[in-house]
Amino acid sequence: MHYYEFRTEAAMRPDSLNDLVPEELRQELDFYDHPEIAKQFISNQKSGDDNVAKLSLIIDKIVCAACVWLIEHQIKRIPGVQKFDINYSTHRAYLEFDPDKIQLSKILLAIYNLGYEATPYDEQTQQKKLKKERQTLFLEFGVAAIFSMQVMMFSFGLYFGHYQGISEEARLILRWASLLMSIPCVTYSSWTFYKSAFYDLKNKRLTMNVNISLAIILGTLASIWNTVFNIGEIYFESVTMFAFLLLGARLIEMNARHKALMMTDHILKLKPHIAERMIDEQNSEFIAVSQINVGDVLRVKPGDSVPADGILLQDSAWVDESLLTGESLPIEKRMNEDVIGGSINQEQSLLMKVSKIGGDTVFSQMTLMIERAMSEKPKFVKLADLVSTWFVLILLLACAGTYIAWLYVDASRAFEVMLSVLVVSCPCALALATPAAISSGNQAMIEKGLIGTRSGTIEALAKVTDIVFDKTGTLTQGNLMLVQEKNLTNDMSNAELMQIICSLEASSNHPIAAAFHRIHQKNPLELLSVSNLDNIVGKGLEGTINGEQYRVGRIDWFETKEQHNLDEGIWIALGKGNTLLGLYCLKDELKVDSEAVVQKLKEEGYRLHILSGDRIETVQAMNHRLGIENIHGDQTPEDKLAYVTQLQSEGRIVAMLGDGINDAPVLAQADVSIAIGQGALLTQATADMILMHSTEMNPLLDGINVAKRTNKIIIQNLGWSLLYNILVLPAAMMGYIVPWMAALGMSLSSLLVIGNTLRIREGEKE
Repeated sequence: MHYYEFRTEAAMRPDSLNDLVPEELRQELDFYDHPEIAKQFISNQKSGDDNVAKLSLIIDKIVCAACVWLIEHQIKRIPGVQKFDINYSTHRAYLEFDPDKIQLSKILLAIYNLGYEATPYDEQTQQKKLKKERQTLFLEFGVAAIFSMQVMMFSFGLYFGHYQGISEEARLILRWASLLMSIPCVTYSSWTFYKSAFYDLKNKRLTMNVNISLAIILGTLASIWNTVFNIGEIYFESVTMFAFLLLGARLIEMNARHKALMMTDHILKLKPHIAERMIDEQNSEFIAVSQINVGDVLRVKPGDSVPADGILLQDSAWVDESLLTGESLPIEKRMNEDVIGGSINQEQSLLMKVSKIGGDTVFSQMTLMIERAMSEKPKFVKLADLVSTWFVLILLLACAGTYIAWLYVDASRAFEVMLSVLVVSCPCALALATPAAISSGNQAMIEKGLIGTRSGTIEALAKVTDIVFDKTGTLTQGNLMLVQEKNLTNDMSNAELMQIICSLEASSNHPIAAAFHRIHQKNPLELLSVSNLDNIVGKGLEGTINGEQYRVGRIDWFETKEQHNLDEGIWIALGKGNTLLGLYCLKDELKVDSEAVVQKLKEEGYRLHILSGDRIETVQAMNHRLGIENIHGDQTPEDKLAYVTQLQSEGRIVAMLGDGINDAPVLAQADVSIAIGQGALLTQATADMILMHSTEMNPLLDGINVAKRTNKIIIQNLGWSLLYNILVLPAAMMGYIVPWMAALGMSLSSLLVIGNTLRIREGEKE
């Protein structure tokens, strides 16, 4: 730890906390307050007069949804904390706070005092914690499995002996053997339940950990008492089975959660770890990305990732931002334009000046955006949390009432019936029903290429009735195709000019060259021999064919004063020397799946609309293959906003897809706003969702299906959880369910909820 390298003075701490927290831990937490360290994971933004710091945390030792409620409830009460939401399934938290009012170390310290551990997110720390969690839970489960099976084996002897006959000596041996074999299970394996219950009660919070701990402790103590004095019944098999099945359910839930983290972590792995910093114009040094400072000049070699956000210091460069924005085509950057950390340099080495580092980069903003989407809770999740909270209190009162009632009915069975009620009513399934489904649904959407950035997005997307598209960049794709050509010479035919272009572009990997590669593939031409081929960065290609020098590239590369009436599109010029020979217009074509997706949406009953700023003739030509009925061209942002508002006034629920820049007002107005490509990252405050794959429309269709499936499964989970408790609780209170049956039923209900939730990611149809 580099704490002493950065610390300059002792940090102030309340005396009460000093007494509770080890000195070593306080020093480690102070470490995160140092500006040089904080800048690596904190994003600072201004909100009015306040300074807002944003970051993602890893919360360790969370075992249930009640833990999430407890931490959120306590941390949100700290002055200066503006937002704090935990994703139960990933154990990550999204935090916003005012660093002028509260230090990060004090927030982490408050979490520690609740019985949990929190650290700023980084991949290595996350992997270590996941590995530790996996090993610990496997060991606890293994111990519980081994010893509960031993106890169950002895219990079979006692059960059969009760009906077939057994000697008193053998009966005592089996009871004492059960006691000894249950000790590892009810101590080591169950310790996680006791610890969580202790902190829950310490913070005046009733959770299912309290139910679980009471059931295991009371059942064990009563069994020990009855064994020592050789009276009554023993319940070692019930409490050990209870612990074993609970840990098994948590093991399955942990595996599902770790699987859910894989997609998000894959996105976050785009960030490089090493950067090349220029010392002067000729010399450079390799440094860790964490050592980069604003103002540093970096060199990025072809194929390498851009280490941080910055400004281009050369005339031109081509970068691939597809993994960040979904844009399939490399993008040309000009002098003084922004380059995004995490994008890939395509051509020659580029020089850039760092403008943002750490938490302020677009990459970090994207990370926080994902964490915010995964942490915020829609209304029905909050309602379920509240219901499960009161549910625990009601169940504890029901247990006490059952015990008292049975003292008058049959005092010898009072404890057994109460234990059955306590075990069977544990609301594990209810607590898992919503957060597990929401997390699984969000992760399924991310895997499909659709990222939610707001709470309630899944709920809203499932109820959409109308879908509005902005044509450019939404329904069209990034594969350029030739749509128009102009022959400016009488000396050569169109075919001869195309032969020259294809020959010049044959060895280039540029996306513009790819358009001519496709032309050559469809209509093979004999390629001419090209010599002295040269790539002029930011201009185009030039080479010698049959002794003549030809150029293909930007129109402004040629010294011509002629004015050409050019339609919308990317225009490429071919010339001999400075003399223009031909002009070629390249445009996007419809995305490969646009027609199929639009047809599927129409079959499912959605009303589809196109609102485009392009000329109506252009929109109509594009729509000829799609067949969308409601199309409107020449639309200003105000026109689009008025159109969507009118739809909403008719009771329609509208999803709007746009580029996220010019369409910001209408995106904000729509019930569900979906931004696409580069614009999505620049307007994360406006869009509810981001369509990462800008060359495909299928993620939209997949996202709608996932949203519908998630809502249905949440209803199923809640319905089953409540129905289970409604049916079995009265049966247990009337004495029809013995403790071991209660333990089995409770655990099976949790497993059913987890298994049902996994269907979201597996894509099963309802």
